[in-house]
Order: sequence, then C-alpha cells, then structure tokens
Amino acid sequence: MTVFSAPLRNPSLPQWLRDSQHVKLAERQKSPVIISDRHVLGVQSPSRLPPAQPSFTPRNNPYPNPGFLGSSSHVAIFNEISPQDYHASDTYHASEDMTMLMQSQSTGENILLIQGADILRQLLNTFPLAAMKDFVTFWLATGANLALAEHFTERCTENMTRLFTSFSQEDNWHLAYAQRLTQNSREPLVFSSTSDMEAFSAQFLDQKFRWESLGIFLSAVTRASIDISFFPALFKTEKDQFMLRKLSTKLSDLALDIALSLDCLNDLQLVLQYENFIVHTHVDGDQSYHSWSRLGDVVSSMFALGYHENVEKTKPPIPTFLAELRKAAWATTYSADKNVAIFLGRPPRMSKRFCHFQLPLTPTSSDQVSNTSHVEDEVVRWKADTPVCYRSGIRWATLCAALKEDILELLRSKHRANFNHKASMIRQNAETQWANLPPRFRLSTTLKECSGDSFERAFLASIRLDQLHVLFLLQLSFLDTLTEPDPSILDISDQMLALVVETILLRDQLVNSGTGLVWKIAHYGLPAAGIILLSMLKQHRTLTEGRSSWSKTILNLGIFVAQVQVGSIVRRGDPNYALISKATQTIERFLDSIHREGVHTPTQLPSHPGENGDWAAFFSQDLCDFETDFWENLAYHPSLLASDPSLLPI
Repeated sequence: MTVFSAPLRNPSLPQWLRDSQHVKLAERQKSPVIISDRHVLGVQSPSRLPPAQPSFTPRNNPYPNPGFLGSSSHVAIFNEISPQDYHASDTYHASEDMTMLMQSQSTGENILLIQGADILRQLLNTFPLAAMKDFVTFWLATGANLALAEHFTERCTENMTRLFTSFSQEDNWHLAYAQRLTQNSREPLVFSSTSDMEAFSAQFLDQKFRWESLGIFLSAVTRASIDISFFPALFKTEKDQFMLRKLSTKLSDLALDIALSLDCLNDLQLVLQYENFIVHTHVDGDQSYHSWSRLGDVVSSMFALGYHENVEKTKPPIPTFLAELRKAAWATTYSADKNVAIFLGRPPRMSKRFCHFQLPLTPTSSDQVSNTSHVEDEVVRWKADTPVCYRSGIRWATLCAALKEDILELLRSKHRANFNHKASMIRQNAETQWANLPPRFRLSTTLKECSGDSFERAFLASIRLDQLHVLFLLQLSFLDTLTEPDPSILDISDQMLALVVETILLRDQLVNSGTGLVWKIAHYGLPAAGIILLSMLKQHRTLTEGRSSWSKTILNLGIFVAQVQVGSIVRRGDPNYALISKATQTIERFLDSIHREGVHTPTQLPSHPGENGDWAAFFSQDLCDFETDFWENLAYHPSLLASDPSLLPI
C-alpha cells in the first residue's frame, strides 16, 4: 500500500471531474490518498459517501450508433431512393451528426473513467512503466506477439512512455491521463484508399494515445507474464507475477469497456476486443464463462461493423493493409468460434452461410468464395512465398474451421441418406487443403528434427494438429457411441497424442504461434487420449495383437501423466487445472492397471455383459464431449474399478 498526501485540486481537469464526489470529499477532508484495489481516490468507498442533494439535470440521450445495416434493413430501401455519391471523396470522415453524438455522451461513462484512472495509478505506482515496456520488448524478441494486433503491439509499447510524461508533475495525474485517453478515443480513425500503416497508426500513438492503444499494450503485458516466469525488474516471485497479471488484465478490461462505452466502434476496438478475449482464455481458462461471453462480444462487434460482408467491396475503398486486417479479424473470430464451440459442446455463433468467406494472404480474388455454403468445393490456393507468420496460421485455422462447421452439421443429420456422400466430400476437401499447403508448412518429421526456429516449430505443430483434428471429428461422426471407437479414429488419435506429447517435451523450445500449449493439450490431446483409453478398454485391439505402436502409445500416456504431476504444464489454481488433472488421474489409473497385469495381458472385462452396458450408458450422447464428466465416467470403467478396490461402489 502506498500513501500520497499531494493536493488534489487541478484546474486543468474537466468540471465533472473537479465536481466529482471522489475529488471534493478528499479535498474537504484533506486526508492522504490511499492506493488499494478497492478504492484509490479517497478514504471512503463510493458506497459510504454521504448522499448528494437531489437536483434536476437534463440528460442527453443521443441516438445510438446503429452500425452495419444489411439488405433486410429499411435503410437499404431508402438508399435506393436516395443513393449516396461515393465518388465525391475516397476519404472517410465522421459526419457532423456522428461527431456531435460522440461529443454529447451522457456521464454514465464517468464511473468507468474514474475506475480506469484508479487502476492506472495503482499499476504504475506498483510496477515501473519503463520496466513493463522492457518486459514486453523482451517478450516480442522471443518471437511471440499478439496474433491479430501483431502490427500494433510494438508501436503501442514504444509510445507508452511518450504520453506518460506531459502530466507527470500535475496533481491527479491519473485523472488527467484518463481524460486525455478518453478524448483521444472519441476521435474517429481517418483513412483513405492510399493510406499506409504508418499514417493510420499515427492516429492512436504518441500524444494521440487512446484507451485502445493502452489496452493492446496491457494485453501484451498479461501475455508476457504468462510466458515469462522471471523478470527481476518487475517480479521475482510468483506473488508479484500474479499481481502484475491481475492489474494489467483489470486495466485492459476497463480500457476496452471505456472505449466501447463511447459508442464509436472501429477497427482498433475490434482488435482489442479479440485480444482481450484471448487474454481471458489464459487468465480465466478456456471453460470460463468470462471467456465465452467475451468471444460472443467479438462476434457481435464483427457483425455490427459489417466485416462479415466482402471487405474488398467497401465503399469508399479502403487501403490494402486495412482490408487484410479486417479479413484476419473475421477469419480468426470465425475460427475461434468453431473451436470453442466444439471444445465446450455448444452451438457456434457464426455461420459461413451468412458470411462472406474471406481469408488474409489470399493470392487473388478468385480464391474467395461467393457461394459460401459450398466453400468446401473450392480449392484454396496459397502463394508460393507465403511466410510463416500469425496470419498464415489464421488462414489455415479458418480453412479447417470451415470443415469443422460442416462436420458439426453432419453430426446433427447423421441418419440422413446422403450422410456418407457428405462425409466423403469433407474428407476429400480436407485432403485437398492439406495437399495445397506450401510444402514447408507440412510437418513431415518430428518436431525435434525441424530446422526452423521456435516460432516455426510451434507453427508446424499447430498446422498439423488442426488437420488431424478435422479428420478426428469426421471419423467421430461415424461412431454411434464414444464407447465403440474404431481402428481409423484410433490411428488418428495416436498421431494427435504423439504430437501433443512432443510439444510438451519441447515446450521450452517453442513460442506461442497462435495457440498455447494448454490449449493444444485440452483441445487435441485429451480427446485423443480418451479415445485411446476407450479402445484399449473395449479391446478393439488387444495389447497382444502385435501392434508395435502400443508400447509407444503407453509411453506417451505415461509422459503426459508425469509432466502434469510434476506441475510443468498446469498447477493447482491454474484455470484449466481441474479438467487436465481429472483426465490425468484417469489415465494414471489405467496405466497402473496395465503395469500390474502386464503389458502382454489384455485387460479383463466383466463376465456379466450388463455391467459394461450400464457403465457405457453414463456417457454423453454428444460425441464431441471430452470434458470433466467424460473422464469421471471413464474412471468408473469396471476394469479400472477392479484394479482399484477403494473405488468400488458401496
């Protein structure tokens, strides 16, 4: 806790801030300002402040920004009556009405602004700004970055110290900064068809720094605090590391909330929204409602901005770099929507049937699909010189996500007559997409044998895992129940598990290329391990069948268990600990039974067929469900209960 006794009066602050209860109360009591998580600006919490005298203040309720309005809107009809002339200028400027709207916001956002100022002061008084800047710079030097905001991360980091100097000697500097950031965030981002990245970025850097810019920097701080376990200039203990992560995440959340409260959605806000969602998957976990709801917010903003339409046909024309950014934003949101929906067993919220399927790094416009319901019929080509980068990963993940959407629809109609035909088409498209990848993107050896750098190794692993996941889900659709896996899905599961285990062993030599290690384990490794255990327990292939890879499979399962148990992947208290630890306990129990009975002795199933049937009935009818309940039910397989008398039912 840090105590300040500086005077609070600051004539440069706006009237509403000088008149706020926080400032007036502290001035009246002339007491020190106490910095804490709950309250920073005064000695009392807002809930304990004396009630203000009621007074009438006319409230200004501006008409909300409607955002994108599609062909079914009445606006489309009126546009036909009075079309706009897009040839007058190719430069976008906010209309006078929109400018007035942004300047006449109600004071409802003031509470958010004061909260943001509080956390800003607490963060900068706890952790030196220069050290945080060096921290992010070091993280970027490892090859890591924010996947969607990658072109802005370094710029926002370099400009942090430039803004935070002009008010450094003023009273209530945190309030002055918050007000400056808000004023800058109200300004529209202006661009033309000839604008470049430098000119566009200049509108939210230096003295034009915005809440969005701050949010991107803080997202990088949070991500770096997850990847880097020791940085003496900021933290030497886990407690300090956690505090940095907590404060940077909290202020990043407030930065986003304040920017969104201004009702002037733009490209930078969308980028921050997506990166904030990714931050919460790391901080709160992939199963957290906070992560789930924030992804929904990204989808909502995507539609409100109209980026589900063809961004290359935007009127007036937009510069190429901005079109690529919008394509990447749509693609990575679409991909995340499908993968999270599959992981959680929930309906996806974006459908390619209602979107223009568009990808970054597309060679020509012919590669884009006009009839998006049949995107699988198109052979999407790649430039021969496509680099290994985040956008290449986004491009591939989105292609795979389109096939996963087809598989999800297939799972809901598996009893229809054309099921086999549709499944065959999906498999053909998956094989075609893989064949059309640049050769250097296809992992043909072990990760250890790859000659690329840390980023490229992780990139190749992600590419291959996504391909295997498509085949895994497709083969899963042929099963009537999870308890009856066939040899085909077992082979795919073996490959997935082996690659996940290799990424675990080489984790210190890999850099997050778009998906982290824990996500690879939870999204790819656990379903693969579950199918393998079910196959062994059902004896579709016994351990004595002569299958040489069984020993390697058992070894991979053992490595996975050992790495989790020593805490090298997740530790108690980590967001995804519950799911991974439950799966690990079940796998360990299975391995113990194997070692006790001998590798060459098949696991003996109960002689009474009804026992095994009762056990299978506990499994979810959802073939994609590999969460905690799956592992709890698997743990109560009769053969595992027999090997552990303490678990037998009473």
